[in-house]
Amino acid sequence: MPEESPRATTPTLLADISNRLAVIEARLEIIADHESRIRELEKARWQSAWITSISSAVIVSVIITMISKGF
Repeated sequence: MPEESPRATTPTLLADISNRLAVIEARLEIIADHESRIRELEKARWQSAWITSISSAVIVSVIITMISKGF
């Protein structure tokens, strides 16, 4: 005859559910934190994007000027 595992009591089940919910809530907070960090990085990148575009335009214009004066 197979041995049956003892049935968990209601307080035990509720404690287990509570522990699992706490883990889920902690993971959700971590995910929310990652999302806000990513958005801040994207914002910083777009705010500094004009520097890259202007510097590349200046470099190209200097090269074109040097080539045109050389001929």
